[in-house]
Amino acid sequence: MEKEEILLRQKAHNQLQAFLTDCEVKNPQEKKVLELGFKNGLFLDECYKAGITATGLEINKEYFENTKAEFPYLDLLRYDGGTFPVPDNSFDFVASFQVLEHVNSIEHIIKECLRVLKPDGIMYHVCPNYHSFYEGHHKVLCLPFLNKKTGRIYLKLLGRYLPIFEELNFVKLKDIIKIFKKHKNELEMITLGQKEFIRKFNDKQIEKIEIGFLRKCMKVLSVCPILRECFLYVICWTGLYYPITVIFRKKAILKSDARSLGS
Repeated sequence: MEKEEILLRQKAHNQLQAFLTDCEVKNPQEKKVLELGFKNGLFLDECYKAGITATGLEINKEYFENTKAEFPYLDLLRYDGGTFPVPDNSFDFVASFQVLEHVNSIEHIIKECLRVLKPDGIMYHVCPNYHSFYEGHHKVLCLPFLNKKTGRIYLKLLGRYLPIFEELNFVKLKDIIKIFKKHKNELEMITLGQKEFIRKFNDKQIEKIEIGFLRKCMKVLSVCPILRECFLYVICWTGLYYPITVIFRKKAILKSDARSLGS
């Protein structure tokens, strides 16, 4: 197995472990998971190896065909960008990794997740925070609050510009919160990723940072408890942490249903 394949497989394994930990999944073999945007299919394959019932949706034809050919035993579905081609109330979890920033409407995805989740089901979305100091697709330091135009100029100056940058929807915490408030009768907010960012701020994670300057700065912070706590507090309070981890639970009984039961 080539080095790149090993790294991708390890990444998928880490994603599964983070998902299970962050969502506090017990007895995962008894659960059904839907992944949005499976790309190379490795997360689904890790689920399969762990005995988890997993289904994947993919909008990209090339990704879909390549993954279907490599993993013919996986449950893969082609997605057209509209309604998820799965029944209502059919999954315990819906998960996505670096997908929300590419969709036309985050709210549409949230609503579809609500539809296909069972009562008490959980949606888990990990996505880049474009109010952070790090841009994960191009792996560069950036100033928080860059918009598409200034971000494009900045990347060109660094010689790291890729056209995909123009296709990204900048995922902002305030937009996620706004969507949550519109659907608060149906959703319970578990986290937006602050506690996950703090928990994963350790030596092992710091070593994975590819930007040398940023890695050195994080190491300095990690060895000084006072600096570490101040840094984590400020980053989380200002919403500049990376990435955003959205975990919402579908309420078992909606407020409207509860009122009708009590009447």
